Amino acid sequence: MTRRRAGGRAAPTGISPVYEGPEVLTALLERSGSPHDAEEVAAAFARAHRKGEPRSAVIPGLFPEEPRFDTPDAARRLYANLFGLWARISAGLGAHDDAPEVVNEPPPPPPLPERGSSSGDTVPAGLVEAVWRHLAAVSPRELQRRRDRFQNVQPDLVAWLEAAPLPEAGALAAMDLAFEAWVMLDQAFGERLGAVGYRDLREIEKEPPLIEDCQPAIAAYVAEQLDNLADEVPPLRPEDRAQVEKALATAVSALSDAIRQPS
Repeated sequence: MTRRRAGGRAAPTGISPVYEGPEVLTALLERSGSPHDAEEVAAAFARAHRKGEPRSAVIPGLFPEEPRFDTPDAARRLYANLFGLWARISAGLGAHDDAPEVVNEPPPPPPLPERGSSSGDTVPAGLVEAVWRHLAAVSPRELQRRRDRFQNVQPDLVAWLEAAPLPEAGALAAMDLAFEAWVMLDQAFGERLGAVGYRDLREIEKEPPLIEDCQPAIAAYVAEQLDNLADEVPPLRPEDRAQVEKALATAVSALSDAIRQPS
């Protein structure tokens, strides 16, 4: 889903909380460079919960330096376990209570509808759900194939995003979420989705409409992923988020304008 973030960068988008138990979390923390184990993290989460602090106030403090990951999947697994433990602490459980030794296999992603089967010009909420789950489950090779196609069929959009004056913490998120939004639109409308022009993007960026106004289901997904980034290391600051939101609003608006009506 993203230009997968590893090597100390923020974790991928689309993370579902999954707690695999204290042994697994402790090992993941150690590999990422954290000096803390699951018990210490649970205690820190409990203190934050009692004070009414969000998890985003605690997670950065678990790492003396930016966390390191061998693979993007390792980053995703660590954050999924941290989010899962936070949910357990919020529910009054600890690091061990009823904690599974091994995580259950996630359910298979819902099947994708036939490409181009959506009518009108708005992506259905069910398709948004199906696409992000599908992207989370595909092999790295298949994901790269989709990324390559995105770059080939939307070269102006990719170039505009790469040139956008975004902070480092937000540039990857903007590219990742624009890619995911394109996959959703491409799956929904198929050949009716045309290529976005660079000049169109420069014009729209002056005053882009809200994503909610053109693609409400994609807007909800983007908002959720940006909320997740506020809890990552380093967190996405509010001022950086505003810039990312403007870039994504421009991209989604331009893509929506590129949808051709059925002939």
